[in-house]
Amino acid sequence: MKSLLEEIILYDNSSTYCINLKRDNKKRLEEFLEYLSKVTDTPEEDIHLEKIYETIDYNGKTLFFSPLDVKLVEEYLKSHLYKSYNWLHQTRRALQSFFHSLNRKYDFPLLIDEMTFVIEEHKCKPEKKEKYVLSRHDLLKFLQSLLKNSMNLERDAIYFLLLITTGSRPSEILNVKVRDIDLINETIYLEKTKNNSSKFIVLRDGFGIILKRYIEKHRLNVEDYLVNNSGEKILLADVQYLFDHYLDCAKLPRTTLHKLRHSFATFMAENDTDVLIIQQLLGHKKLHSTHSYINPNMIRNLGMELKVNNEVYEHIKKLDNFG
Repeated sequence: MKSLLEEIILYDNSSTYCINLKRDNKKRLEEFLEYLSKVTDTPEEDIHLEKIYETIDYNGKTLFFSPLDVKLVEEYLKSHLYKSYNWLHQTRRALQSFFHSLNRKYDFPLLIDEMTFVIEEHKCKPEKKEKYVLSRHDLLKFLQSLLKNSMNLERDAIYFLLLITTGSRPSEILNVKVRDIDLINETIYLEKTKNNSSKFIVLRDGFGIILKRYIEKHRLNVEDYLVNNSGEKILLADVQYLFDHYLDCAKLPRTTLHKLRHSFATFMAENDTDVLIIQQLLGHKKLHSTHSYINPNMIRNLGMELKVNNEVYEHIKKLDNFG
């Protein structure tokens, strides 16, 4: 393993995240490097994650070094409890992604996964405010933003279009492996869902062909995740970050990925789909849960044609060929 400074540079150069997320990750890792430099009284360029603790004998001679451990990572986060919850959350996300990268290269411990310190316990709970549900027109503006700003267009388009057109939970799509997909019958089999039951995700007509071309183009094996980052599973926090970025670029209110399920349910209801069918597609056990997902106040633009919408539709059609 190289010095921490060198590893941060390598991580940044190899990252396939969007520019803003890469910049944010690098900044947070450099702040962590600065912290380690201070607590170990070592120049930043000499910090090495496998040589954080020094054990010396009575004569002051170095006996051996010990690597960074979870205790010091937790102390770093605890020393910044005066900052916002968002800072803590995003710093944990950046460190987790970085340690996952080091784990793949050097089998370095996944220290964030070992933490007992729970950041969420230090989150100030404001008065609950209902998150925004995107309308049809909002989604088209969002997709146009994705098309213009994505650093990995095919992957991001596949992920978000699957969410929008199936009503699946964000984590469910991230967990899908190639072996779970029936390209002929255009379904995805989920062995275990949030409700501890299995279910089939029904794809839109023609989506099986799109996925087949995507899988072949990127040479994905049966055990590969359909949506991945350099072969590795993507963290939910990372796709939420992308979602926020595309919404910001489109000048749309921020909301959660989960609210796309509410949009899906509302659109289905607008098209006079029986609520029992919507319940099955969402995988709800109770019907009242499904009713709560249908937004009765959604502004409806059925039949309205806008130039920006038509441009997005044309781009989406081209995704069928992926370049």
